[in-house]
Amino acid sequence: MRNNFENNSAMLKSAEPLLDSADSLSGNQDFQTLEQLNYRAKQHKLQRKSREKIEENEHKKVELDLEKEMCFTEISNENELNKFLENNYPNNINAKKISHNYFQRQNELGLSVSVEVIENYIKSQTEDNNELSAEDQIKNYKEELTKQGKSQSEILQLLIAEFEGNESISVWVENWKSYLKLYHLAESKPLAEKTAIFSIINKADFTSETAFSTSLVEISQSADISNETKLEISREFNGANVFSVDDMNYTLKEVKNHKEKIENAISTKSCEKSSLDLEIDTLEDELEKLPLDDPKRKELEAEINQKKEALEQTENEINQLEKEKPKDISFQLREGFSAKLNPDGSRSIKILAKDFAIKLPSNFLPLTTTKNLRAINLSFPYLALKNQNIADYIFSPNLDNNSVPSKSQRDIGHLIISTLGFDDKRILSEENIKQLNKDLSKLTLGVGRGQENLIELEIYDISSQSIDKTRLAEVLKVVREGRDLEDTLVFEKIKNIQTKG
Repeated sequence: MRNNFENNSAMLKSAEPLLDSADSLSGNQDFQTLEQLNYRAKQHKLQRKSREKIEENEHKKVELDLEKEMCFTEISNENELNKFLENNYPNNINAKKISHNYFQRQNELGLSVSVEVIENYIKSQTEDNNELSAEDQIKNYKEELTKQGKSQSEILQLLIAEFEGNESISVWVENWKSYLKLYHLAESKPLAEKTAIFSIINKADFTSETAFSTSLVEISQSADISNETKLEISREFNGANVFSVDDMNYTLKEVKNHKEKIENAISTKSCEKSSLDLEIDTLEDELEKLPLDDPKRKELEAEINQKKEALEQTENEINQLEKEKPKDISFQLREGFSAKLNPDGSRSIKILAKDFAIKLPSNFLPLTTTKNLRAINLSFPYLALKNQNIADYIFSPNLDNNSVPSKSQRDIGHLIISTLGFDDKRILSEENIKQLNKDLSKLTLGVGRGQENLIELEIYDISSQSIDKTRLAEVLKVVREGRDLEDTLVFEKIKNIQTKG
């Protein structure tokens, strides 16, 4: 190629004398074009090198990012593990517990932990854990929290957070909430009492429905806990964890025993008071008979003063016991409702706001019968409907104060509670009752009042003066399914089932 270029140059030089001025101009133009081509070639070369440099830098950047990503797949410390968990398992206590235990064991063996391996391990352990019974899961979790040095308060808080959504163990969760409240109550007590209460909480079986009731009994029998604290705990908790008729009856017996103990103590103190009164009178009579200058007077006066101080102390103790003595054998079953043992041996549920009592049908042991349970649960919808002025139309014939509800009345209560999805095999909880009140308030969404609303909803037939149970169940089903809807939408849905009917 170089030879061709030199030959062409020589030929151009030999032809130069033969060219006229026009041809010379044309030759100059050809030469300038060659220079431009060389310039462009240089520019192209520079641009190519620049692109190659950019591509090289980009390639290095990609390699660096890949290297960083490869590094992240290896978790080398607790901080990296926590970041991984926050990104992939936020608020998952179980996954955090599993991964930290696994990471610690691998580190002790000198083994590395990759993201892929730990994800697979969490998945496998979670699947295995799901196969465990709720009881085993709770016991394992509590044991793990104890090993981590968590306090009783922290353990209870974490248990509630982890299992609160599990409806099958809702009674256990309610127990844990009560234990947590008891724990905080104990913190303000003297050291001996606090230690005794903490010990009772620590040994409690958190997977037993009767655990908290059992703990309350242990507290009532503890010699390390004062009567004042026992009374405070009794007032605070009796009833909160009562979910069966037998539980209710057991608590009533505890209240009865507590009352009898106080009455016995009052009787004993009253005897002491009478004895002191007699002794003081005797000593004062003896003092009056002594001459004013008799040296025995000082001894008698000192003894009389001592007896009077003891008398004053005894009277104060009697007054305090009278304050502690329950007026009747009852306790707060739920907010606004109390369970009561009547003098004739019958049991009743008193609706405090209405001064209205519903008696249980049976007083024979065992008390856990369907009719007794339904009589108790009847009181909750009865009050809700009474507040809306429609109870007397729903429960026909009307419920009478301090009487046993009829089977038909108990059946209506069961229809309402079961259709709204509540478990009628146990006494409704505070949360159940609150939701029940919200649900039943939908029965008065219409423009009328009381009876007019029930007629509008086609629940009450004015001609027969009775309710249509099928229609009531249909309306309550719509209410249950529309709990997350606005009232106006719920009412529209109710009207739709009326139209279809």
